[in-house]
Amino acid sequence: MGKLYFITGNDEFAVKERSRELALELTQGELEDNPAAEIVPGDSDTLSLEEITRNFIEAVRTPPFLCDSKFIWLRHFANFDIFNSMEPGQVFVEAQLILTSPLPDDVTVLADGFNLDMRKSFGKALKTAKISVETLNTSKIGDKNHADDRRIDIRTICQELGKEIDGNATAYLTETLSGDSGVLRNELEKLACFVGATARITLADCQAICSRTPETVTWEFTGAISSRNAPAAIRLLDVLLAQGEAEMRLIAALSGEFQKQIQTKLAMRQLSLNGVNARTFDLLPQELRDKYPDNPLLKLHPYRAFKICESAANFTDEELVRNLELVRNANRDLVSGGGDRRIVLEQLILKATSKNWKFG
Repeated sequence: MGKLYFITGNDEFAVKERSRELALELTQGELEDNPAAEIVPGDSDTLSLEEITRNFIEAVRTPPFLCDSKFIWLRHFANFDIFNSMEPGQVFVEAQLILTSPLPDDVTVLADGFNLDMRKSFGKALKTAKISVETLNTSKIGDKNHADDRRIDIRTICQELGKEIDGNATAYLTETLSGDSGVLRNELEKLACFVGATARITLADCQAICSRTPETVTWEFTGAISSRNAPAAIRLLDVLLAQGEAEMRLIAALSGEFQKQIQTKLAMRQLSLNGVNARTFDLLPQELRDKYPDNPLLKLHPYRAFKICESAANFTDEELVRNLELVRNANRDLVSGGGDRRIVLEQLILKATSKNWKFG
């Protein structure tokens, strides 16, 4: 029986990279100008999905010519969801049957593409046929393991590039870049070129070279407020508003930052930490780690945990409660139209970073 390899997911860059890597492996590095290899472009700009599918079916049915075996690559098929169509006589039904039935012994097929839903008929048919599907999806910020997955990805790519990276630089990239692995790799390659012969990538390098997306500027904006740097926060507000960033999203980002600082203080108290330094989390006793395994600070890189605690220490408990109330009031003013939107945000920045402002 021939072999079928299936690669899909919503991380387009990762799917394309992995499929090409596997194609080269299956052809022993002789993919181009290989008489035993046939590529069916699934992302053709000139052919319809039906025409592409017919070309694929014809390739599978045509026996090897002057070769003992044949390798067929259905490359970057744009929409596997169309294979769920079950209208009689449709070419997609025929292709689905080919992909879920035993292949000829002398045929190897690699299919990669997007929008394969394993809950629908085609996905279920692949499961029934016991065909292994490699799924490569982007990591979303709301996902449970997003931060851990991104840190692993960053470290892996940095090792490939021969670089080390600071913990706070890793955190910056984790929180500001999209889940697309292509974007992440592109930014890290830019950073590697930027630092040159220097072995380590720092936060300052990231802030100097990485694309100034709304996410990266928002990260700097909340950081400026956490540092009580009102002038820097107002300058960054100008950038964000010029980029068209919605005021309500900035309110949400600030609310999340102050809530994170409250949670940080609670986590510090659980560990009986009144103050921190760069070595605090490296030197914590193992019995304390065993006693509080779910403490959020213990799940972070030690230096990142230190920086988060350092930021939270900039505000007293009373000031954090005050700041959350300031955010709530600013949100109410923006929703109700109670004043100029920019002025509302500027006043929020000035009050939240002040050590003397109190509700009167």
